[in-house]
Amino acid sequence: MNPFPLGPLLESQTRVHQDFLEFAQQWQQTRASWRDEPARKFEQESLNHLAPTLTRVAAAMQDYADAVRSADRLLADPEDLDR
Repeated sequence: MNPFPLGPLLESQTRVHQDFLEFAQQWQQTRASWRDEPARKFEQESLNHLAPTLTRVAAAMQDYADAVRSADRLLADPEDLDR
C-alpha cells in the first residue's frame, strides 16, 4: 500500500507560516504610521488572537501529519504496533 501523500499538507503548513510572517511584517510597517485609537482597537480585537490561533492550527496540522505517518507505518507493517 502506498503511503498517504503528505506533500499538500506540508506545503500548506509552510505557506501558512510564510504568509503569517509576511503579514506580521506588513502590519508592523502599517502600525508605524497608524497610531490612533482605531488602530489600537483593530490590533486588540482582530490581531492579538491571530498568532496563538495560527500556532494551534500549525500544531494540529503537525499532529495530523504524525498520525498519518504512524497509520502508514502500521498499514505497511502491522507488527510495528508492538514496537
